[in-house]
Amino acid sequence: MAITYEYAKLVEEFGSSAERLAFVDFKLRFTGIIQRTDLAEAFNLAEASSSRLLSQYHELKKDNMVYDRSRKMNVICNESYTPIIAMDAETALGMLSHGFNKNRLLDKPVLKYARIGKVPEQLEVEQVPKITRAMFNQHAISCEYISANSDNHEARELVPLTLISDGKNWLFRAYDRSSTERYNFKNFNFSRACNIKALNDKNQAAQSSELLNHDAKWNSMQAVLLELHPELSDGLKAAIRRDYGMQDNQNEIVLTERGALIWLLCNQWLVDKSEEINEGRYYNFLLKNRSMLKDYL
Repeated sequence: MAITYEYAKLVEEFGSSAERLAFVDFKLRFTGIIQRTDLAEAFNLAEASSSRLLSQYHELKKDNMVYDRSRKMNVICNESYTPIIAMDAETALGMLSHGFNKNRLLDKPVLKYARIGKVPEQLEVEQVPKITRAMFNQHAISCEYISANSDNHEARELVPLTLISDGKNWLFRAYDRSSTERYNFKNFNFSRACNIKALNDKNQAAQSSELLNHDAKWNSMQAVLLELHPELSDGLKAAIRRDYGMQDNQNEIVLTERGALIWLLCNQWLVDKSEEINEGRYYNFLLKNRSMLKDYL
């Protein structure tokens, strides 16, 4: 059956099973596998109930998954999968980060709500799962990447490792096998990756040296000392103190951040990280301990 439902229609059609069917579809689509234990943990289902639900899903979407006896789990059929539930990539990434939540599928806010500057089709929902499945199963992908810092847009081999959100964009940390630089662990923006191909052969599986526990910058927690920028007026300083949870007359704030994310933090918080105070642009903060953090900027 090729039909894809909005969540409200799925509830109308399948009643109390709708949430569980949506969970199976979400887990299969974005991680590539679904097991009975997933359903037991998510819904406190007994093994027999989990098996019946997986059978129901399979009856609805016969070409979506196959049971892998060697791994003892249901795995996605990449070439024939069609979703049972409509879901945009941003919603999926949010649930991969914070857990499955049917309320994210209903689009029924408790209070009136507006989001500023939402970019339609910023993330391609057909491309994002290729990255998240590789991340979950520790496999590589091949993709082209539109980098702001490089003219090299040729295909590169990446091992996706973890999701990152800066509040505006979704990114992922990956080991770049194609890099000739000294340090191969880097941050990538989901929206800039294109022509993504999964590399599922066993010889393309992530090596131990490519995993996150070998990423020194990710595992290094650094103190970041910020001072309200000296070019700000007293009125702006007072407003920024409120925005960032600072006390009245407090001029400095100390954060602890992963080394791999300090550059992103500085961009997001409008931090002047130049060696001399920059008077030509607007900044909220001045990075006081730049010399200690130069390897992360």
